[in-house]
Amino acid sequence: MTARRYAGLALSFAALATAGAIRWRGAAPELSRPVMSIAASIAATHGAPAAELDSAEDAIVSNDAFRLANAPAAVRYDPADETRASRTANVPPPAPLRPTMTLKAIVGGPPWQAVVDGIPGRPAGTIVRAGNTFDRIVARRVTRDSVVMQGPDTTWVLTFQRRQ
Repeated sequence: MTARRYAGLALSFAALATAGAIRWRGAAPELSRPVMSIAASIAATHGAPAAELDSAEDAIVSNDAFRLANAPAAVRYDPADETRASRTANVPPPAPLRPTMTLKAIVGGPPWQAVVDGIPGRPAGTIVRAGNTFDRIVARRVTRDSVVMQGPDTTWVLTFQRRQ
């Protein structure tokens, strides 16, 4: 760096240091607060009006963050019955049922579209294109005579039912 830049940096530093010192000396000291005894603070809380306490209670109950329904629990807590709760907590949930999907029609030409019944959460006759996602089921391929649907652990190849 050149001497001119060093001089500019030194001048800037000196100006900022002077401004900081002036501000430091002019700052007001923190005022000490009177220390209340425990008895005085209890007396101050007992003097609160009942209406104010009732409104505070209503606000807390109506905005209970731990109960979204803002209603008491349906089952009363019983500490003596904790063994039953721990037994039921160790039971795994039942395996989800696999949907029964049926291919009803193939429409169009390349790109093909299919009409499928039985997709979970969708009405009968849902139009399916390759790449569509239905919750956790993905339509991988639609051809002129079949549809490949892939779930998290199963792949279905839907074809037309043969008439007998």
